Amino acid sequence: MRSLILSALVVTATACGSDSNAPMPDASTTNNPPPRVIPGGGIGDGPIDGVVNLYVIDDVTRLPVTAAMVQVGSITGSTDATGLFVATGDLQGKQDISVAATGYRSEYWIGANGANITIDLKPGADPAVTEANLSGSITGFDAITVPAGHHKAAYVVYSQDDKATSAENNLTTAGSANICDVATPTGACTFTVTTRTGTVALAAVILDHDLNGTPSDPSDDKYTAIGWATATGLQVQNGISQTGVNLAIVPANQLTNVTVDFGTPPAGLTTVFAVIGVELGDSGVLDLLPELVSPTAPTLLVPSLSAFQGATYRLTAAASNGATMNAPESAIELRALTSTAMSTGTWLAPPTGLTITRTGGSWTAESGALVMGASYDIDATHHALAVTSFDGSTSYTIPDNLAVPSQGTLTGTGTALAGTVDLTNFSSDNDAAKVTGFASQPLTIN
Repeated sequence: MRSLILSALVVTATACGSDSNAPMPDASTTNNPPPRVIPGGGIGDGPIDGVVNLYVIDDVTRLPVTAAMVQVGSITGSTDATGLFVATGDLQGKQDISVAATGYRSEYWIGANGANITIDLKPGADPAVTEANLSGSITGFDAITVPAGHHKAAYVVYSQDDKATSAENNLTTAGSANICDVATPTGACTFTVTTRTGTVALAAVILDHDLNGTPSDPSDDKYTAIGWATATGLQVQNGISQTGVNLAIVPANQLTNVTVDFGTPPAGLTTVFAVIGVELGDSGVLDLLPELVSPTAPTLLVPSLSAFQGATYRLTAAASNGATMNAPESAIELRALTSTAMSTGTWLAPPTGLTITRTGGSWTAESGALVMGASYDIDATHHALAVTSFDGSTSYTIPDNLAVPSQGTLTGTGTALAGTVDLTNFSSDNDAAKVTGFASQPLTIN
């Protein structure tokens, strides 16, 4: 999610390839628009009528994927140097499309219907994590007062990038050096935090740490958020540490309370929480962690949008059964919010009636799902295949050219998306905010 900083890819309509074995369409009776790359992948330019301009691009770089093996309906071929394959012939209406390329996760789109289609391929193996350490202090932390006997604490985090891998967005700082906890009234907060690379923002929640009368027993301690400090627009390069990174305390008149209405999460998913994020454009999404909101504690003190330039809020809520293995999950992601009164709206239930094998799968149509599908993962960082049903199909057989590994344990995950995307006319990059819900159910494939 959900998650995107990207590079524009412009390819002229004159740079195209074609299937030499397919008959050329009659231009007077077909929908034959100029080929174009749809940002981030997508479908557009009217229904299929004799021609499909299929671009294949790299999900990370947005550059063309050449020599990808593709099949559109019954027409097969490979992409040219610009990542384009033009399928022509007896193609009418929705088509099943498969794409495979060395080093990438394969894609299988069921019932796609657009004269221009772009499929972005994710790497088959997550790229090496790039990171660096940022060190500094919170300016004015020494002047913050808390009740006698309490500590002052702070927890520093970095902004997420919607295009980064999960590993890059969840780096751990060695020795918890991103946490300050001082007992003296005038104590300062110096920190080091390990971050992803790129344009980054930092935030620190400032906490009143109540030792609750038993200093030797941290289990009964209480932490209360009393402020925030931030820094934005930091440029981070892989392996290059920076010092003197100072966070400015957000003035009290630029703090506000956000309250979340969680509605009714899916039955059985009783572990429910939400993260409030601040969308900062090029700096990514500054999730205000580790502070969470929940149905029993739905209000959180956060920076006002006025503390940033052109910012909006993001609400990310999750519900699970609390298990760690093959646990069903549901999530809500609402972007570009400006109100401090937030509501998750309707949750999407995880897929049911689910079967996933090495040759195909099926599921029960889920109420409220925009699209459903399945993914095949070798492990947490190696990925084999993603299947997406655009036309409501509830079963599939994997095409021969997309065979998944025949040996070893795989994780097959049934997925469902909710939102307001027009499946005949969308761009994954431009319409990301229209995807509002996600649900999943993993299974083990032996």
